[in-house]
Amino acid sequence: MYKLLIADDEPLEREGLELMIQKCLPNQFQIFHAENGRLAIQQMEKHQPEIIFMDLKMPGIQGLEAIEEIKKQNPKIKIIILTAFDYFSYAKEAIELGVNDYILKPAKKEKIVSVLKKCISELEEELLNREKELKMKEKLGHLFSISESECALMIMMDAVSETDVDELLSLLKIPHRTSVAFVIEFSDIKMEEKQDLYQIVKRYMKNKQECICSPLIDHRMTIFSFPSDQDMTRNQWITLSMKWLKEIEKRTNKKIKIGIGTLQKDIQGFKKSYQEALLAVTSQSYFGRVKHISEVEAAHDSDKKEKNRALLNSENTKGLDIALQFISDHFHEDITLEEVAQLMNFHPHYFSKRFKQETGQTFSDFLTHMRIEKAKELMKQYHLNVKEISYYVGYNDPNYFSRVFKKVTKMTPKEYRNQLQKNK
Repeated sequence: MYKLLIADDEPLEREGLELMIQKCLPNQFQIFHAENGRLAIQQMEKHQPEIIFMDLKMPGIQGLEAIEEIKKQNPKIKIIILTAFDYFSYAKEAIELGVNDYILKPAKKEKIVSVLKKCISELEEELLNREKELKMKEKLGHLFSISESECALMIMMDAVSETDVDELLSLLKIPHRTSVAFVIEFSDIKMEEKQDLYQIVKRYMKNKQECICSPLIDHRMTIFSFPSDQDMTRNQWITLSMKWLKEIEKRTNKKIKIGIGTLQKDIQGFKKSYQEALLAVTSQSYFGRVKHISEVEAAHDSDKKEKNRALLNSENTKGLDIALQFISDHFHEDITLEEVAQLMNFHPHYFSKRFKQETGQTFSDFLTHMRIEKAKELMKQYHLNVKEISYYVGYNDPNYFSRVFKKVTKMTPKEYRNQLQKNK
């Protein structure tokens, strides 16, 4: 039912009009009365009618004055003037105020019905257009969310050319002058908690900075912040990040670590900032304990050297365990047997032979199976598409990833996901 207000100082006029409407258009209107302009304004504020019949000559606030005030508060309301005064000046002012019709008393029943049907038709069309508009906004919001995730993953995984990332940043209306990357890592989260945690962090960070957020993959998510203040010192970034860390922990009720990169320009710089932030997290440094951001820079510049020194254990039986841990931590990167052998201070041929003896698989097969197992875990997160999963587990070409997945599992990613849904 639509709400209709009749504003007229004559009770018989109001009652007669209500009776006519209820008889000709039954069960379509909830009708309210007002005997002057002041009460018409108050009734409008209280009941929010879609349609108003307004007399012009009433005690106190006149009809045109009431219409002007009502239109200020609700420009979309339908107003029909119903008056005995056939003055051009009144009609002209009414048109300027945006009334829908001007009817002279005594009004014919057919005219009243015709005007109301026209108003109802307009209201229904406006409602339909509003519904279409909201659906379009919803679709655009979903597309923006997908574009945002893909853009972040492209930077992190160096998956496509810079031009593609530029286009996505432009689509997202981000003037990417400079960026700082943050990597947030949760300690102990359940699969069913991930979507809620992701939304909490994303909403919080977007309220603080212009940024794009990667999906929450496994137990980490990355935020590329585009600060408006280009002159913040490194210590100021540390202080600000600690505030964010405490607030996110409070909102999620989870312990987290946060790594931060340095302020960088252009797409390759953003990737460097991400690698610095990732290093800060994976090196087990709570950001609050980092004395200065230059420590992160130094760690990045001498990354492999420091890890080699810390992990060197070639004479110890735990050496292979360290290599396996390194592969587990870096499976999504373009790591090679030679790189891991160098890390362990082994000759690549010797390391390859020993690796197969201990694991029963070649280095390449082991890495492939680890990536596919991780992909299978991610299949349970229905908000991640195949392209996002392929990037995360280290494949820059989603089609190639699909072929490898089928070779290992005997199913395509789509078939595997469908099987997961059937088994739920």
